[in-house]
This record gives sequence, C-alpha cells and structure tokens, in this order.
Amino acid sequence: MNTHNKSEFVLLSKLVHILEKKPYYLRFAKSLIAANNLDFSNLSDNDLIYEMFNIFIRNDEIPIYHNESAVTVEYIESEAYQKAVDKSNSQEELEFNKEKEYRFILENEVYIKIQDLKKLYANKCIVLPNSLLKEAQKQL
Repeated sequence: MNTHNKSEFVLLSKLVHILEKKPYYLRFAKSLIAANNLDFSNLSDNDLIYEMFNIFIRNDEIPIYHNESAVTVEYIESEAYQKAVDKSNSQEELEFNKEKEYRFILENEVYIKIQDLKKLYANKCIVLPNSLLKEAQKQL
C-alpha cells in the first residue's frame, strides 16, 4: 500500500488485533457467528474477530483491498492457491499450504477502507469509534 493512500486504509490484522482485546467486539462476533449458524466454540478470540470480518466480507457488507485494488474473497483464495501450488509436493501439503497462504495474505496484505468500516454501524450496528480506527492506523 503506498503512503499516499495509507490514511484511508487500515490493515485488517491490525484492526483484529485491537478488537480481540475488547469484550464488546468479542460478544458481537459470537452473536454474528451464531446468527449465521456457525460454530464458534473452538475459536480463539483472534479467530472470532477474523470470522466476524469474514462474514462481513463474504456478505458484501465491507469491501477488501489487496495491492491497492478492491478484491473478492475468491481472489484472495485464488492467490493463496497459486502460492500453495508452488510450495507443495502432494495434495495433503497443498491443502495445508493453501490454508497457511490464505491466512498470511489475510493478515499481512488485506486492507479495509476506514470509511467502509464506519458504514458498518449503519448496516450492522457495530460501533467502531474514530479513536479505535486511529489506533489501528498508527500500527501501519
């Protein structure tokens, strides 16, 4: 992400890292996951927040950006698959590497526009105050 656009975006993993420490967001994530008929009993706090954003992203409630372009989850999955193919010698290795590469891209290369995060309040009633978003931006 070039520095010119930096003030408009937040790295998803930085936001997750901040939210996973706050009980309000953990409760919200559990409620959202349960409402989507998914099991959250084995998820860590970090994974709960990622799953919450995964639901937002998959339901087109928040766009994601990779290499300064809006992308879909399918694009990220395709990128992860291509990287995994290059590193794998067997089908079992491919599945493991695909999951590993997907998580790496999600944690290190996926950004969200701050303005889109603010829209989540209107769409999902989740409060993401400016102070919290600024804290996440500082960590870029």
